[in-house]
Amino acid sequence: MKIIHKLFTLGITMLLSCNNSNKGNMKTEEKFNWAATVTAPFNYPIEIHKGYLGNDKKMMAAFINTGLNQDGWCYDGDALSGGNEMPTQLSLTWISYAEKKFWKIETAINKTTQDKIQQLFKEGYMNKDLNGAWSHITYKKITIGLAPGGTVILWLTGQNKRTEIVNYQAVETFVSVNEFYRNPREHTQQEFYDYYYDASVSKETQEYIKRNGVPVKLWEDYRTKYKYRFNLHFYKTDKESFDRESEYVNGEKEIIKVEDLSLYQSKPLPSYCRFWFSLYNAEAEFDGEEVLNAFKKISKNHPDATIEIEARVAFMY
Repeated sequence: MKIIHKLFTLGITMLLSCNNSNKGNMKTEEKFNWAATVTAPFNYPIEIHKGYLGNDKKMMAAFINTGLNQDGWCYDGDALSGGNEMPTQLSLTWISYAEKKFWKIETAINKTTQDKIQQLFKEGYMNKDLNGAWSHITYKKITIGLAPGGTVILWLTGQNKRTEIVNYQAVETFVSVNEFYRNPREHTQQEFYDYYYDASVSKETQEYIKRNGVPVKLWEDYRTKYKYRFNLHFYKTDKESFDRESEYVNGEKEIIKVEDLSLYQSKPLPSYCRFWFSLYNAEAEFDGEEVLNAFKKISKNHPDATIEIEARVAFMY
């Protein structure tokens, strides 16, 4: 029986160094089934007003209001509908309760983005199942991430894997409270914003916003990649003996093969990792802003630094 320990002490150190494809749209024989999902960062809830993924001939997947979306970047959200053709248009309007405003994205999905989606669907990836067996599978979802400031991210999502495709910038828009929902309390527009801000945004987040404002640039900063690796320390001789499950602050996730664990790689910063040792496994969750600020500071003072995240296992065995 595996035992999960969450106790890590973490530190960041640095090592200073010395010094189109054009494949077209999905062909008939190359169609891939996909579901459309929407997600939002934890503590910054949103609700969909309306929208769709489609092309110039038809709507493929409708975005409808399914209630509050607040589970966090790492969750895909509800599968609303889907298709098996290449979407070329994205339209989506939603409310950001922490900001007390509506946002709208209305954009074409350009040829470069379509080619990238097509290529990733076709290539797929290697996935490790619960029994430890590797197999080749492909992505199953087109996931739309909606963050404060109107940041919009499009990912492809599959089992144990999510890959960023493109990012967009939405514009602020206006939707009447009476158009958005039935308004049984007969709220004015401002009363509606204030009521659902208090009801939907956690008190901790409200206090953060009072001190710092809504961090509208944070999710753009999370997309920056840094070259780093983990350096694990144990009370006795041990090592990571299995592949590492990794999730990142930009919403991506993957399983890193054991033979690649010691490599310095250019990746987004971690939000969650599960480490597997000879007898036990352990997981670590990271404060995204804290890690980002530490990496920014190191990179500013030492732009050529190679960075290590030191993790000291805080249990003895």
